[in-house]
Amino acid sequence: MSKHLLLFVCGLLLLASCKKDTVPTSATASTTTVGAVKVENLDFTYLTSKSQVTLNDRNDNLSSGVSIRMQKDSVIWVSVLPGLGIEAARMMLTQDSVYFMNRLKKEYAATDYRFLRNKLQVDVNFDVLQAILLGNYQSTGSEKVLNLEARHHVQQQRQNLTLDYFISALNNKLEQLNARDNNTGNTITVKYNNFTPIGQVPFAYELVAQVLQKGQVSDFTLKHSRVTVSQEPLTFPFGVPGDYTHLSFN
Repeated sequence: MSKHLLLFVCGLLLLASCKKDTVPTSATASTTTVGAVKVENLDFTYLTSKSQVTLNDRNDNLSSGVSIRMQKDSVIWVSVLPGLGIEAARMMLTQDSVYFMNRLKKEYAATDYRFLRNKLQVDVNFDVLQAILLGNYQSTGSEKVLNLEARHHVQQQRQNLTLDYFISALNNKLEQLNARDNNTGNTITVKYNNFTPIGQVPFAYELVAQVLQKGQVSDFTLKHSRVTVSQEPLTFPFGVPGDYTHLSFN
């Protein structure tokens, strides 16, 4: 498995400049209420971003530009662009499938979420990954409010996952998410920073994540330099050249 694949997949779990380019959009806020806690989620049809992802673990320190396209609840498409406009890898996630193409090694794969679950040892699916990328709260599973002070704490049980959400009382936005796989003990901690309005909706332009897997820690940062939300349909190209090798993970 190449490091570009590791960088790419882990970057999805979690945004190259400090200056943010904010554009007018049709973004709206959808409000979810848990007990007395209100959470403002970003609602949209199509989203694009230009971003930078960084990976630090005990073996490597890697950084790459990424281009992200999303259709809400349907597709997450990511192109990895290390520099000079040359694409190193491409990935596409749908509700039931995971597609990956490594242009440097001329390899591709078409699989399902068992691949990501086995790789990360955390019970993830499309909806979980979408919510993590957007900083949105998912009202699914058994949930309870544990704290109602300056930062609300809501805990949720969902199959094999325990999710702890920490929500700002000032703007009703998710500021931190802790996810723990109850079977493996592996954890993902995600912090959302640098909130900037997309239209009238605050959105975190920086996402900092830490993955603890089998005692090993990996740190990831995703920084957005530009985010656009619109009603105009996007394309999600994923044509595989005929000379690429098909990888099987079954």
